[in-house]
Amino acid sequence: MKKIFIAILITILYFNSYAQEKLTFESATYFNNISANEVPRFIELYKKFTDMSLIGEKRTITGEYLFRHWYGAGHTFVAYQQYETMDDYHKDADIVNSNIRKQIDATKNKKEKKILENEWSELRGFWDGHTDEIRGTYENTAMLTIDNVDFDTPFVMSVGRYNSSGSWSKLGNAFFDWRIKPEVTKGTSIAGGVSYHYMGSGHEVEVWQCYNSLVDFAKAVSTPSQDESIAEARKTFWSLVEGSHEDQIYLHIGYVNPDKGIFDLAGKER
Repeated sequence: MKKIFIAILITILYFNSYAQEKLTFESATYFNNISANEVPRFIELYKKFTDMSLIGEKRTITGEYLFRHWYGAGHTFVAYQQYETMDDYHKDADIVNSNIRKQIDATKNKKEKKILENEWSELRGFWDGHTDEIRGTYENTAMLTIDNVDFDTPFVMSVGRYNSSGSWSKLGNAFFDWRIKPEVTKGTSIAGGVSYHYMGSGHEVEVWQCYNSLVDFAKAVSTPSQDESIAEARKTFWSLVEGSHEDQIYLHIGYVNPDKGIFDLAGKER
C-alpha cells in the first residue's frame, strides 16, 4: 500500500509541476488474444457499434482511433480515445452504453433486436482479458502534423514506451526535438506526439510517429538526421532512459470521423 501511495503521489506532483500547460487525456484499451480468424469480425462489430454509439446524446471524445498490432510483443488491437478532461472520460462510457441500448430497445423487429443483442454481447466478449490505461498530453508536444494531414489512410504508427531516470517531460521533449519535429518538418513522418502515464498500467513516457507506409517508416529510421542540435537532443533522450523499453508498430484500421458522424474505416470510399 505504501508503494502504491508513493507512486500516486509522484504522478500528482509531476503533473502539478507542469500545470501551466494545458493537460488533456487519452484512454488506451489493449485487446488481447484475438485470433487471426477473429480479426475481421472484431473490426466489423467495432465499427457497427461505434456507429451506433454516435447516434443520440453527443459523446465527449475529441478523437478515437483503432489500430491493429503488426510488430512487437503483446496485444492484437489498441483503441485510443482522446478527451479534454477526466470528467469527459468518465461521462463518455455511460453515453456509449446509453446510445447503443436505446437503439437496440427501439428495434421493433424481434429477430433483428435479438441479433443486435447477441452481437453486442459478442463484441463485449472481445474485452475479456483486456488492459487499459489513461495518459496525459500537453499541447506543445501532444501532436505535430504535416500541413493538411489526411488520417483517412491505412498509415503506419510506431510507438515507443520508456521509463525515465529523471524528468519525464525532459525525456519526452528530447525525443520530440530529436525525432518528431525534424521528421514532420521534412515530411518523412506525417504526425507524431508524446504522452505521459496518468493512471492504470503503462510506461512513464510514450512517443509515437505516423508514416504513410512501412516503406516510409523504414526509410526514416535508416536515414537519421546528422544535424548537431538534433544529435544533442538524442543524447539527452538516451541519457534519461531507464531500464528496458518497448517498441510497437501498428496499422491504422479506422477512426471516428466527426464530419460523417461514423467510424470511418481507413482508406477512401470505405
